[in-house]
Amino acid sequence: MSNTSFAKRDITKSDFYNRIEEKGNMGFVLRYHNEKSPSGYEIVMPKNAPPIISDFKSKYGVLGGSRSDYGGTKFFAKHGGIDFYIKAGSPILAAADGKVYGVKVKDQCVGNQFAIDFGKSLDGKRMRVTHMHVGKIHVKKGDKVKRGQLIADAGALVKTSCGGGMEHLHFHMSKNKGSGGWGSFRFLGGPKGWLNPHEYWTGGKGKPECFAEGKEYPEGLLTLPVACY
Repeated sequence: MSNTSFAKRDITKSDFYNRIEEKGNMGFVLRYHNEKSPSGYEIVMPKNAPPIISDFKSKYGVLGGSRSDYGGTKFFAKHGGIDFYIKAGSPILAAADGKVYGVKVKDQCVGNQFAIDFGKSLDGKRMRVTHMHVGKIHVKKGDKVKRGQLIADAGALVKTSCGGGMEHLHFHMSKNKGSGGWGSFRFLGGPKGWLNPHEYWTGGKGKPECFAEGKEYPEGLLTLPVACY
């Protein structure tokens, strides 16, 4: 069984906080308007993990609004990444060993972001990930990182349409490397190369795992980029 919570209507920011801040209310995927699992997998979240509030290929943003309202193009009608709800200042962790290949502070739409090349996946695809809407970035271009390393702090609300109206980490994956533009295009290029992160978790497809100090993990797979509690 997946840990999924449904919201049948658009909810306000205060409603959202009430839902998220309930004691023990972690380890789930928030679905809006009874949306079926858009990523193609029934996601099983660790019970102590921050929740996913807008999943890969979801048609809805973090507060339940239609993504087609944010730009209205085919590129943005469905979500290109995964949004994790985490409070400002919370740790963002390296999902695997890798190398930072891009950093952008104060992007016009997504705020602070940085990108890491995590090497090749088990199926031979390049795992490049950009992390958006972050606060303080603890790495710079060219740095090598280790799985579980603190690489950034979660950011506060980005006050643009790209921020979605709620603070969160946007985790966006591609086999390609961008060469300019803004947002995810800057470091990942266009949608043809975008990958579903749920296919690359260490726990199996649709089964993300929290990073555990001292545990050995296979190369070519990812642990959660957010700290579990």
